[in-house]
Amino acid sequence: QLLGNQDHIKVELEKLKKAHDEQQQKLEERVLVLGKELQEAKGAVGDSRHRLAEQSAVLLTSQSQLQEVEAENSRLQLRLKQLNEEYRSRLAQCIRDVANHMDSKPSSVPGQDKAPLGQAAMKHFVDNMLRDIRASYKSREEQLARAARGYKKRMKDLAKKHENLLIAYGLQREQIRSLGSSAVDCGPAELHFSITDPELLTNSSRELNRLREEKAKLEMQLQELQKGLDVMSGHDPNELFCPRQPDEEGWAEVRKQLREFTHNTQEDLEQARSQLLTRAVVAEEQVSELQDYIDQHLAR
Repeated sequence: QLLGNQDHIKVELEKLKKAHDEQQQKLEERVLVLGKELQEAKGAVGDSRHRLAEQSAVLLTSQSQLQEVEAENSRLQLRLKQLNEEYRSRLAQCIRDVANHMDSKPSSVPGQDKAPLGQAAMKHFVDNMLRDIRASYKSREEQLARAARGYKKRMKDLAKKHENLLIAYGLQREQIRSLGSSAVDCGPAELHFSITDPELLTNSSRELNRLREEKAKLEMQLQELQKGLDVMSGHDPNELFCPRQPDEEGWAEVRKQLREFTHNTQEDLEQARSQLLTRAVVAEEQVSELQDYIDQHLAR
């Protein structure tokens, strides 16, 4: 039967070969199409990266120009304020001079001299007008002062939240270090994320930054000493906190005391800081009340 079916088998093989060749050709065409699409996609990605690099360069240039423009704008605003004050004072003096000149002129009506009661009418009108102008300027200045106080308060609140986050971050670092594994990266020291803006720093914040700097120095010295001891004892320098080392108990005690000292000092400073902030808020409210009383009841 096999020998008799050879012709049929050959026909089937020819059909299979033909179908295989067709599928192979289709696959090759599909591969060519996909290769072309891949090249186009790579070209598009390259163009996108090039455009992104150009946009990044333009962004950096724009940021630099924006900083320069902001500085120039601040300088011009200060100069404008000075010119406005000078202009207001000169204008007020000119109006007073005109009022005095008009009041000093004799009456133009024949047979009627300047009346004593109407002698300073122009001066009285000018004084009322200047008083209204000063009141409007004062109202605007108070509005700007309130906005500035609100902005400073928000910045202080953000600085306080930032300090709380730094304290929590420091506690997490100490917890990670207390696990005794050198393979886990504790992250940079708290000093790396401290606020350096002088306007936002208080006395307690400066003291905390000083303590953080001292803590970072002590941590560096501790790591160097630990590495030196490991080298001298023949251990691996990378295993800094292995609990099986002979002198690990002493270093653990030193780290424990350092953590306790840092934690207690931070708590004391935070309490003092909260008390000072409360006193500062009360003092600001009292100053605002006194300023309102002075503005309302006393001559400027």
